[in-house]
Amino acid sequence: MKAAAAAPADLAPSSYEQTASTLRELVTFKDAGDAILEQLVAAELVRRVEVPRDTLLELPSASTAALCFVVTGQVSIGVFDLAVLEERGRRQRDAAIGEKDGTLMPPGPLARAAKQNLAMFGDGELFNISAITATTGDDRIEPFSLDRAVVLLIAGEAIEWLAKAAPGVATALGSALALTNARLRSITGIKHEILDFYLRNGLSVAGPTVRVRQLDLCIDCKQCEEACEDRHGAQRLTLGGYELGVLDFVFTCRTCADARCLSPCEHDAIKRDAKTGEIKIIEDRCIGCSLCALSCPYGAIDMINVAEPGMPTYNPVFKARLEKGNKLGFGAGKGRKAPARRIANKCDHCAGYGDQACVSACPTGSLIEISPAVLFRERPAPTGKKRKRLNVLPVAPFTAGLNVRDSGEARVKVRKLSLLLWILGLGSFAVVLGEVLLRWYKPTWSASYYILHHLEGIEPEIAEMNVSYLAGTKLALTCGYVGTALMVLSMAYVLQRRFGWFKRTATNQFWLDVHIMTGLVGPLFVLLHSALRLSTWVSIPFWSMVAVVLSGLIGRYLYTMIPSLTSKHELQILEHRRAITELAKDNPAAGDKAYEILELEQDRSGKAWEIGLVTLLAWILFDDLRQMWVRGRYRRQLRKVTTRRVARRMSRHMNRIIFFERRKELAPRTQALLRSWKKIHIPFSVVLLVTMLIHIAIALRIVCPDVDPSPVRLRETRTAKAAHRPPHAPSRPASRR
Repeated sequence: MKAAAAAPADLAPSSYEQTASTLRELVTFKDAGDAILEQLVAAELVRRVEVPRDTLLELPSASTAALCFVVTGQVSIGVFDLAVLEERGRRQRDAAIGEKDGTLMPPGPLARAAKQNLAMFGDGELFNISAITATTGDDRIEPFSLDRAVVLLIAGEAIEWLAKAAPGVATALGSALALTNARLRSITGIKHEILDFYLRNGLSVAGPTVRVRQLDLCIDCKQCEEACEDRHGAQRLTLGGYELGVLDFVFTCRTCADARCLSPCEHDAIKRDAKTGEIKIIEDRCIGCSLCALSCPYGAIDMINVAEPGMPTYNPVFKARLEKGNKLGFGAGKGRKAPARRIANKCDHCAGYGDQACVSACPTGSLIEISPAVLFRERPAPTGKKRKRLNVLPVAPFTAGLNVRDSGEARVKVRKLSLLLWILGLGSFAVVLGEVLLRWYKPTWSASYYILHHLEGIEPEIAEMNVSYLAGTKLALTCGYVGTALMVLSMAYVLQRRFGWFKRTATNQFWLDVHIMTGLVGPLFVLLHSALRLSTWVSIPFWSMVAVVLSGLIGRYLYTMIPSLTSKHELQILEHRRAITELAKDNPAAGDKAYEILELEQDRSGKAWEIGLVTLLAWILFDDLRQMWVRGRYRRQLRKVTTRRVARRMSRHMNRIIFFERRKELAPRTQALLRSWKKIHIPFSVVLLVTMLIHIAIALRIVCPDVDPSPVRLRETRTAKAAHRPPHAPSRPASRR
């Protein structure tokens, strides 16, 4: 064995006793007796090897090993540039020499040095290591360890010998190998990119859960970052991490199984909690050497300056929190001998608190904790005695979204009443709207008629004449009061962001639901209040209200749709291009023609992106209509070089590529709308508030105190009611006069 990322001595085979003991513990070899296993080990047909992380599994030339059985740990297969491997090997040797005096840091994960990560094997999996290693041009395909692993190298002769001495073991090995091959064959299309992302970004060695932001739900309010900073004095997570489709794996601690940040610290200032498994910074011992931050390849640890106010990383709030907890002490009996200039800061999932501040603060439920193994499903999971066939490496979570709104596995504050809130709001409006419609179209069915006739004893004809719904009636005024109160209540969402004490009243998600519900239902009540009479100056607050509601809805749409469109279209384009490439293997002429057409379309649309946004939207509309005509022409061109069936399938993929390319390019152009929608939403909100107050003042006779405000019972005549009857309202029957 030889290593490019670790000293060769680290890969020395285990002893005879260790290898035999490992074989006895494995279920795969249970049908073989101790004597057979000892013969295998004595003949060196099976070797046990302990592999450090980020180390190539390269067979010696004299080895006859054919299979690699992963006992513990993770082994991957990657495509490497030979020059990169050589440089990495030199850096690793230098780091091994400098490790004694702490002058050099080891290189980062080997999975990041690979051009492409092709596969991963975990505990109990078997693969043919001899068939994998290959060199093509300047690239080399090599297996390597993702973390510390123990593997068994099984010679080809061992399989033949076991087939005679222990057929059950040979059958078990054959089944394991067949299962591995079937899983690898199922990785097609963009699943290769998903697998590479999974391994390259360390998600396979992450802890039980990782923090994920759902871009199709996020409104970019940054309340998660603010809540984290409010609680800890300094931000411990950063949005805009490693993105795949509509999911953003934010920059924060993943609680890695093989944490690289632990080993460099010589002061026990960063430890793994024995009970929870959480990695914590011991702030009163940290000397600010930055070795842990440099060792973390995922940007999860920040160094916060607490001694130099002029430095960009200086944080007085963070310093105040540490001083309050007596975490900056130094000298005899303290964790450090000298004052620290910087202190390490990282996420510990809000250890010691009842909830996670960032997830609880998310008003839309976009930020969640989820198991990376469940999300990526890199391998079928065992169910009962047999393995259930699953959709390995599913694509849908990254292209269509997860739509998880309950925070996943995160600890959050209880989120209730949101559904009840919507039921009360919409239900109340539906009841009032029903009463208004009955007064207009079926007066004798209305609640007002029932009260006048049955409860107050008024004669039917007179009671019917008093049933009406006009601007200024008691019900219309009540609708105005309710609508105004709801729109004022919608400002609570703004208040909870401005005042810290307000956040303790309820969760941000609840107040966002209040904001949206009251912002929609309140204007509906105001619409009933106006009785559709918008001919006076009172129409100014009404149309301001309409502008506020529409701008809010459009802004919400843009904030959620634009990031998701930009991200997921890249994966979908790649998926369709991969499909064309697969079809082109047996139809090269058709593949060349398809890519020629795609290049022509790309050149044609490239000129359109230089025009204005409105003109661009019109161009896309007309070009979509044009595509309906040219599809047939493109399909006929493909039929000249391939079969009808292949031409139809290839044409379908081409059409989707063209469609997604347009939408992908359009999304960044609409960022201007995303940034400027508040210029409409906020000013019209101010206009609405001012004109609404003026309208209320006039209605309550505050502006004109000489007018007698005493209530007058409304008894409209049939002529007056007819004059204010809404359009299309049926006239009363003549027999009722």
